[in-house]
Amino acid sequence: MAGEVLFRRDGDGIVNQAFDLTRTFLIRSEDTGSAFSQWVEDVPVGIGPPMHIHHKEQELFRILPGEFRFWCAGETLESRTGDTVLIPSGAPHTLKNIGQDTGRLLITMTPGGLERFFDEVQDQRLHPSTDMPQIAALAAGYNLEFVGPSPD
Repeated sequence: MAGEVLFRRDGDGIVNQAFDLTRTFLIRSEDTGSAFSQWVEDVPVGIGPPMHIHHKEQELFRILPGEFRFWCAGETLESRTGDTVLIPSGAPHTLKNIGQDTGRLLITMTPGGLERFFDEVQDQRLHPSTDMPQIAALAAGYNLEFVGPSPD
């Protein structure tokens, strides 16, 4: 069954500000029959999420501009502009911008659907500094588990 062509120009998409990060959803799971979702995320210097596990999805990162350190299943990877990192489902992982400027990641999740987690966090105005128990409970509904702080 053939679908319609989806075309996004640079700057198009749905902006989300959950966790004080700017991410722009380019392709949502409803666009792909839940096969995948994709967004661009701007990450300030020194910033990254806590260690977490996606129990269902694989997460693919393409570093657009930037330098990032990834920790995944006990391995540490240094990455820079043009590199690609694939995190398998079930692997504890995190990342941090270790560059001199805001970095940008192209993130693809397969299967799709995790973008709805970010929608809910934004809609409920949840912030990790004050609402981590609610965020963790919400995350569980998306097969996402926070398992500790980011290593330094």
